[in-house]
Amino acid sequence: MTNDPYPDPAPRLLIVSYHFPPAETVGARRPAALAAFATRQGWDVRVLTAVVADQGGVPVPVSEERLIRIAPAPRLPRPGGSGRGPAAGGTAPTSSRLGRIRTGAERRLLKAGMELLLPDPQLNWIRPPVRNFDRFAAGWRPDIILVSGPPFSGFVVAATLARRFRVPWVADYRDLWSVGNDHWVRTPLRRAVDERLERRVLRTVAACVTISEPLAETIRRTFGVRTHVVMNGIDRRPVPAGAAATPAGIEASSGTLTLAHTGYIYPGKRDPGPLLDAIAVLGPDAGKVHVIFAGEDHGIVRAAAERAGVTDSVTLLGQVSPEKSWRIQADADALVLLMWNDPRDAGTMTGKIFDYLQARRPVLLLGYADGVAARLLRDRGAGVVANDPAAIAARLREWLAVKERTGRVPSVPATALDGLFREDQLGRYLDILQGAARRDVPGHSLT
Repeated sequence: MTNDPYPDPAPRLLIVSYHFPPAETVGARRPAALAAFATRQGWDVRVLTAVVADQGGVPVPVSEERLIRIAPAPRLPRPGGSGRGPAAGGTAPTSSRLGRIRTGAERRLLKAGMELLLPDPQLNWIRPPVRNFDRFAAGWRPDIILVSGPPFSGFVVAATLARRFRVPWVADYRDLWSVGNDHWVRTPLRRAVDERLERRVLRTVAACVTISEPLAETIRRTFGVRTHVVMNGIDRRPVPAGAAATPAGIEASSGTLTLAHTGYIYPGKRDPGPLLDAIAVLGPDAGKVHVIFAGEDHGIVRAAAERAGVTDSVTLLGQVSPEKSWRIQADADALVLLMWNDPRDAGTMTGKIFDYLQARRPVLLLGYADGVAARLLRDRGAGVVANDPAAIAARLREWLAVKERTGRVPSVPATALDGLFREDQLGRYLDILQGAARRDVPGHSLT
């Protein structure tokens, strides 16, 4: 007998991902982690991506010779930019009238792009890799193809290359596409067109993978495709050394309860209003609570703070580096996770939750109480869920009393992280790919 989990030669794996390091987008993390893990396990991995070598500052997890970088052509305007606007250096977003007009125009452009460009605004990346893969790959051929989306233009690329090379392909859904994705606002006609295209693309897929069971069940029920669940996971990393990330005048040892939210805030879906209203409910104690927001917020936080009358309890840092974001999380007494308080968000397992778990600070989740994210926090004793300002205020009072008595809100136990690290999930992913590579037929049988 052998201890080798892959007694047969490991397949040659092509990962297709529009997003990949050094790009700093969250969408690059999952395919990057899989590429690095598979390479360490002896797989012959290549990554096909649209990211150029100098597009960001995140370390690239595999050697450059394993990367096939093919840029979109012709380059289309990117509505809304890259998310790394003038606040990237840590300054607060502009509140000028011109800035608000520009933000509004960018939102309208983005909405138009999502409505008119099929399957998404990255459609100009479909043709270049399909036409030029053989030249850039220098004779290398895959045994199996894995594509991670969104964007879903990559699914078209993967299906086309799989047909050319007569190999199976697997679709990795970080979010859903035409069905079950209510964060993507579309007209009924556009939604119907997307579903028809998705159904056509998936006719040849060997299997699908997604991040939670509710999303997997949506894919199975809608398209009849064999679908597995592989969660995202905690990326092991040291907390960067250096000065504390809390704003000047807020001392970690003082009686001030410091909360932090890092990442984007989306209009209409991730609402900080109940939290800021809860601080106002505290009355005289409102000045003892401070919330740091790091990331693009589209002006939502400032407006909500002004309505609640708690602007002195809020600091807006704008976009920050990943390293500073992690430091902010580690320095906070508690972390705020904003999600959509709607049953349609039940299957969303945001990658941010794993960043928060790594920081081991208790989490206050504003979102759907019966969703998979809320259940994970409760089951692990890592946080609480509240949406009503009175309930949130009661929790803030409890944490504030502990902070005043002991100087620090207790950390989440290390045991709460057991089994949730990235490598705990990726071993199963390789098993799924190994099994798909051995099959000669698409995965439309659920038996």
